[in-house]
Amino acid sequence: MPGYANWQGLYKLEYAQLYEEGYPVGSSHVPSLDAPFLPDDIRGAAEEQLTEADWERAYYSLWAVREKGLRPDYPFTEPDDFDAIIADAAPGPALEPLSDTEYAERIKGAWFGRCAAVVLGKPFEMHIDHHYIKRYLESVDAYPLEDWVPGHSEKLGITLRNPASTRGNVRFAEPDDDIHYTILGLMLVEKHGLNFSKYDVGKNIMDNIPYNWLWSCTKQSYYHMVNMTADRPVEEQIAEYPLKLNPWREGINAAIRADFWGYISPGDPRRAARIAYNEVTFNTTKNGVYSSMFVAGCLAAALSRNPTVETIIQGGLSVIPQKSRLAHIVAEVQDWYAQDGDWLPVCDRIYAKYGHLPFLAALHNMAFVVLGLIHGQLDYHKTITRTVMCGMDTDCTGGTAGSIVAAAIGYDALPRQWIDPLNDHVKTVVADFREGSISGLVERTIGVWQKTRDQQPG
Repeated sequence: MPGYANWQGLYKLEYAQLYEEGYPVGSSHVPSLDAPFLPDDIRGAAEEQLTEADWERAYYSLWAVREKGLRPDYPFTEPDDFDAIIADAAPGPALEPLSDTEYAERIKGAWFGRCAAVVLGKPFEMHIDHHYIKRYLESVDAYPLEDWVPGHSEKLGITLRNPASTRGNVRFAEPDDDIHYTILGLMLVEKHGLNFSKYDVGKNIMDNIPYNWLWSCTKQSYYHMVNMTADRPVEEQIAEYPLKLNPWREGINAAIRADFWGYISPGDPRRAARIAYNEVTFNTTKNGVYSSMFVAGCLAAALSRNPTVETIIQGGLSVIPQKSRLAHIVAEVQDWYAQDGDWLPVCDRIYAKYGHLPFLAALHNMAFVVLGLIHGQLDYHKTITRTVMCGMDTDCTGGTAGSIVAAAIGYDALPRQWIDPLNDHVKTVVADFREGSISGLVERTIGVWQKTRDQQPG
């Protein structure tokens, strides 16, 4: 077993991933066993005829296609080097800094707003789309979503997952990787400062999160870390993680690790993006990296005086390549909303064009975040409910959109409907935190910012 999938699964995921990145694997994203790069005894075979050893050979034959370079007609340019990324980024917005008092109130909003929105989205994190969510909510007389999600539909015979995050049951923020990663970011900088290494990133995860609480690219890199050998330098082995048996390298897992870098870089998207880049390149590439930098940039822009949705999104665009797929999909969502004027038709357009992407992909999930921000116009309630109703990785998208809006408007502007039920309490599986108050995380964040505010990451 090569980590977080068998060889058959890796082949299919990698085929679709390489196609999206622009490599000449075939004429569509659909995995094929008729591809000319496959060995003769595998090409054209039925799936049920192949052994795991056959799928392994198929995987490495597929992987060799990368050596041919991108398709000549591929329209995107997506560098991995930080300076090259920034060189192709859009100009940043003019941002006015916050006072220390303003920052403290805004960062309190960001933490509480993130936790509440993660809880809202958690019951629907079920690989489902907006049509399924609408059908479910209508069955319990809760469409459109205006409150915590009802946990059971008698009409449909469906009980949602995570009952502690459903209507009538919310007493705290229950364990969730979207919150775990934000806490891990805090702990990483508390221990190592801004100039942490890739090994520090991996060790921080291994020391604090059980393997079965990790997903996609981070679960795979955890697997690689525990299987490191003594015959090569650790740094050399870790440098392979972004590509090593890792078709999840452009997944939403990257974006949900980004919030803390924006939290400690108020008004400075480039600084936030640099820290994000240093962390996320541990195990992602291209639009995985860009999604983290984008979220960090948006949050840094949100943590300024009198932010708007436009300046927030521009803060994110100012740290990713203009010719990337992520920049393209952000522009599409902006254009579609200008045309349609409402979230639902734009959501339909996103699914029509990008619905084939894996559930955990960064691109369409980030499109839903941007759509929620544009539709909500810094109304926290409107932003998180509509983002969650878009579907896909709902605790991720809701949490990111909620974090950004709450950072922009501050704690005092958050509707008590979403904040009071949490009782200022969060439970986690993070070994060096376990459970505690959200306000305690706010105070620790302020402490890190005060200690590092005059420093630039390397």
